[in-house]
Amino acid sequence: HSAVFTGDVVITQGTLEIHADRVEVSEDPDGQRLGYAFGSAARPATFRQKRDGVDEYSEGDAQRIEYDSAANRVRFVGAAHLRMLKGTVVTDQASAALITYDTATDTVKLGAGGTEGAAASSAGGRTTVVFTPKAPSSAPPPKPLELPTPASGSGK
Repeated sequence: HSAVFTGDVVITQGTLEIHADRVEVSEDPDGQRLGYAFGSAARPATFRQKRDGVDEYSEGDAQRIEYDSAANRVRFVGAAHLRMLKGTVVTDQASAALITYDTATDTVKLGAGGTEGAAASSAGGRTTVVFTPKAPSSAPPPKPLELPTPASGSGK
């Protein structure tokens, strides 16, 4: 089965939500879905998913978003951005020509092997990654490191 949707398309599956100008969805005999969501430079396709049992979200946008439910994989292609949020606070973020996000293992890969990845990286576009260090919530914030002052200049 396959279908094409155009206009202001919203696809939801559980806590996952994708918005795009055009979406192509195919389903294999096992019921696994593969979706391609297309946006534009002016209006990228967007992705948002709530993580199980916590107030944490992953969200991203790109000119094209590919969602593979069988592989638990989302690929953001073309001016791609991915953000991890705790509530409304962004904890981690990445920008690249291509981002692959594995929702099962919560891992992010920037770029890809093969010609598509090489073409994406050579087409310009900066790769940026910002990670917030994870600290146990019960631990007090780390104290600044205090170094002893050198004993130089004591006149001896």
